[in-house]
Amino acid sequence: MKSRILSQKGVTLIEILIAALLTLVVGTAALEFYVVQHNQWLVQEDISDMQQNVRVALDEITTNIRKAGFGVPAGHPTILVGSDSITIFYKDSIKIDTISYYVSWVDSLHPNLMKRVNSDYPTIFAENIESLTFQQNDKLITLTIVAREQRKDPQYTGDKYRRRTLVSKAEVRNRV
Repeated sequence: MKSRILSQKGVTLIEILIAALLTLVVGTAALEFYVVQHNQWLVQEDISDMQQNVRVALDEITTNIRKAGFGVPAGHPTILVGSDSITIFYKDSIKIDTISYYVSWVDSLHPNLMKRVNSDYPTIFAENIESLTFQQNDKLITLTIVAREQRKDPQYTGDKYRRRTLVSKAEVRNRV
């Protein structure tokens, strides 16, 4: 009986500890890989949202600049360009429609591009738009929009926000 017990081989405590340690190392590496990939996915999602916001805003504003002055009677302004705002006048119906765009810093962490149609209450047109500038040269208007990410990225330099700047030129097709 004694020889039968001695002849049976089992797993020693040291072998169990080594296996546990290897499992812990592999598990930690896998978890670290997942966390890095997840953070990269969040950053890419923020960048994609930022770029989409600025592209949509730029497209609509340039479209509206091109139709500024359409159907507006002589003597009425077609477009009013400030350094950081624009008001566009056109006539699609009985009355003259007015669209204004400007950046609101009411929420200092999330500046928003605001759009106001006629005398309606301004609405958020695009989120996280940091600046909007216009330069007018006769009928040509140069529009510059700077967008930023919604969340800070601790790995990014400076103030931790990534930014994208898009510039577009639009010509007022109707009289100025």
